Amino acid sequence: MKGRGEDAMAAWLQPRLQAAMQDATVTLRLHPQREAESNKSPDFVLEMEVRVPLFDGVPLVVKVPILLEVEAGAGFEGALMDLERYVTRSVDGSGRQPPAISLPFIVATEAAAANRLEVVRQLPVQFSAVELPIPSPQWRHRRGS
Repeated sequence: MKGRGEDAMAAWLQPRLQAAMQDATVTLRLHPQREAESNKSPDFVLEMEVRVPLFDGVPLVVKVPILLEVEAGAGFEGALMDLERYVTRSVDGSGRQPPAISLPFIVATEAAAANRLEVVRQLPVQFSAVELPIPSPQWRHRRGS
């Protein structure tokens, strides 16, 4: 590794990774969008939050939306158009929608001044669109048994 501090950080991180993996948590929250005034696409947002306690007092928190679209009539192409509307709202700069993805950015310095700053940037995101059948009422009972 190059530069000052990278070797020390790697040596510090390596033994802590296993414990952090065991203590990490995943939280899922379902947000139906049907009641939203103008933001009806996607139909559901399943918010996934992953917390990794790697640094004392500074948990690494990753928030990612999993988008669920129901398209009985318009089908797969209609869902892709709804995805485009969601992405456009997310990056239009209007502030109508907060950033959809939240990622930690840890900065280790010699000064250790405890600076904090929230920065919004655009990153390329790959969506893996998968078409599944709409669950039938019987499906719920089969899954629960």
